[in-house]
Amino acid sequence: MDLIALSRLGGRHLVTLHLLLDSQSVTRTAERLCTSPSSVSKTLNQLRDLLGDQLLYRQGNQLLLTPFAERLGPSLHRLLSELNGLTSQGGFDPASWQGELKFALRESGMVWPMGPILGQLMREVPGLVPVVWNKDERGLEALAAGRLDFLILPHDQSQPLPRQPGLVWETLREDQLVCLVREDHPALAMPWDLDAYLSWRHIAIRDTELANPFFEQSLAQLQVRRRIGATLPDFGGAAALLAQSDLILTAVKGWAEQARLPGLVDLPVPFDYGAVTHSLVWYGPAGEEPARRWFRQRILQLAQELA
Repeated sequence: MDLIALSRLGGRHLVTLHLLLDSQSVTRTAERLCTSPSSVSKTLNQLRDLLGDQLLYRQGNQLLLTPFAERLGPSLHRLLSELNGLTSQGGFDPASWQGELKFALRESGMVWPMGPILGQLMREVPGLVPVVWNKDERGLEALAAGRLDFLILPHDQSQPLPRQPGLVWETLREDQLVCLVREDHPALAMPWDLDAYLSWRHIAIRDTELANPFFEQSLAQLQVRRRIGATLPDFGGAAALLAQSDLILTAVKGWAEQARLPGLVDLPVPFDYGAVTHSLVWYGPAGEEPARRWFRQRILQLAQELA
């Protein structure tokens, strides 16, 4: 252990580097630290000398992370989470707490189940500022690197989950699947069974981090597969396309009910698809910091109360 080198690397350096890796912006880092951009730039230059790496480099009008900085992110997140635990031994007061809480979820997740939950949290914690990212922009890697506090994911319970070290998964809500079609879809005039389901083209929802949905695996075991007519990033956009086509969308029932989609009707899924759940995911050590622990426990509680 090089104690002399460590003595030169202070808490100010670590916090500044964490925010720079998160925002990739000197200006936004300065705003969050309530200091000037020139002060952040000075700290960044000191970090470059201390760590022997450029850390961030400019390409056009963007700051990009070096490979070393990318690798450093998760370790720095763990270190700051543990240090924060040492300095945050007191209780959490919702009435006086102020700060951002960073979430990532599908856009449809704001309709169900997170919209009502976030609304209630903001009433209980007036100083809360939710910062919500699309899951395609920030996902599991961003959570492990400390650029998110929580991730909300709908998935099949039997679906293999990514095994990033330190991530904790807990069931937020259980749900079901339904098939959505436009209200004058020709399929509604015929018997609805597996053969009918497979005879039409379908909308697939893209997910680059999770394995194929369990219902797709169930169809594969029956030696059949869906014909994909379009691939979209989220249920909301898929619903807009449904109203203009003969496509079929297999979607989460809770979202379909809460969204009150005009011009669409639902049909049961005509085969065994297992169980569906929404999971709350967080990075374990960071989740034990008093504020995050309170928010995590309250989110899980509200998910059941607001059913």
